[in-house]
Amino acid sequence: MTGSADAAVAARGSVRQYYDANTWKFLLASSQRAIHRELWGPGVTNRAEAVHHAHDLVLDSLGPDDRSVLDLGCGVGSAAMYLAERRPVDVLGVSISPAQIRLAERYATRSDRLHGTVRFMVGDFTDLPDGLGGFDLAFAIEAFVHADPAAAFFGEAARVLRPGGSLVVVDDVLTSTSEDPRLQEFRSGWHVSTLVTAAEAAALAGDVGLDLVSSELLSPLQRLGRPRDRLISLAQPALRGLSGRSAWARSLVGGHALQQCHRAGLLEYRLLRFVRRTA
Repeated sequence: MTGSADAAVAARGSVRQYYDANTWKFLLASSQRAIHRELWGPGVTNRAEAVHHAHDLVLDSLGPDDRSVLDLGCGVGSAAMYLAERRPVDVLGVSISPAQIRLAERYATRSDRLHGTVRFMVGDFTDLPDGLGGFDLAFAIEAFVHADPAAAFFGEAARVLRPGGSLVVVDDVLTSTSEDPRLQEFRSGWHVSTLVTAAEAAALAGDVGLDLVSSELLSPLQRLGRPRDRLISLAQPALRGLSGRSAWARSLVGGHALQQCHRAGLLEYRLLRFVRRTA
């Protein structure tokens, strides 16, 4: 292996360990078994709706005849089940974390509202199994930032999508290529391997036949500075002191840095939709 390949393998291993160890903590602080951000979009009146707003945006990307969906970085399966409870779609969720897949499978067995099917597998979305393919839609909610390398994420998505199929990415993107210590704290605390601008993402995707067709700014739909966030902000000196020996403390430092980056305009939260070329 080259040095960069070794580094990528090590990074993926650290992401796996991070989610295996901490998913249950994220679930304690979350709503609706989702570990991504709440989005207070039009018509959203409560936390449950705010959590599912990202899922609704993915749902809106489904064509009337789309049936096969791939969830890249599926967490504990909340998005996959949300889609299959509302449309007759078959959803495959992929997570690098065995702990997340065990929870997703457990939660799926408890749902009696599925109009489609859901199944889950442990896997790396930068190196998917050879037998996968023909998906109408693939999506990643707050998972793309873990891609290492980002080009492999787009390459695999393009490979498994049918011609004309869509890829939806909901995640943080840089507003410029300038460096800032707060960005490094976010990267370190949340095991982020990929921070690119929307234009850089479009270029990487374009290289493998995925064309960016829409880019929607979601940053205003976040609620920064919630009571919990203010408590974490006050605890930053203690958390920084613990971060050398506690992955959870380092994660809280990273989350605080993420909010600072958004307030400073260093990051945007966007939905990027790509379509695989038909020729």
